[in-house]
Amino acid sequence: MVDQRPSSHLGASTTGHDHPVLYALLWLTRRSEARIADFLLANGIRAEAIQKGMHLTVYHARRPLPGVRLGRRPVAISADVAETRFMVMAPGGENPRDDLDPTRQSVGLRLTRRNAAIADILALREEISQHETPEILGSRKRSNARNNAFGARNYQPHVKIVGSRAGMPYDLTAIGNAFRASLRTLQFQSFEVRFRPARPRESRP
Repeated sequence: MVDQRPSSHLGASTTGHDHPVLYALLWLTRRSEARIADFLLANGIRAEAIQKGMHLTVYHARRPLPGVRLGRRPVAISADVAETRFMVMAPGGENPRDDLDPTRQSVGLRLTRRNAAIADILALREEISQHETPEILGSRKRSNARNNAFGARNYQPHVKIVGSRAGMPYDLTAIGNAFRASLRTLQFQSFEVRFRPARPRESRP
């Protein structure tokens, strides 16, 4: 059965905005999301900080892409937990840096390039990016498996699992090792493409 959870929490503002946004999202099953949440709770993470509606962003653009099929459809994609890593939700967050603090920032679960799910994820990504036309791209290069035409340059498949100040340790190594020892696989069950048209910003008096 396809999970029909709402997508209003995807980070898009509900106030006025002046650009369109296209998202392609891969949703975890409720069971996989619950298993992640149970692990985090058992390791002292604040319940209210654990992400609800866990998903992986396959593609994101501030452009409409003519020909892209919108909506949600069932899929069956399995990710091996052994090939996941915890990361700070920031550009370059897969590598520890002095300016990145997991105790204060959101944390995600990154799928490595060796993950069994990557081939399926990249196939879904190509399904969307093939609609990037020269007129839409302008001077940009077309998106591929590693690079984005729009937004962050380096594509890192990941699932946000906790918000800021969740109680995550500063060094994510130990909790990451424990996570990989506790779970074997995670299941994605639906693929959704959403488009939000631009709305004019509210004018100031």
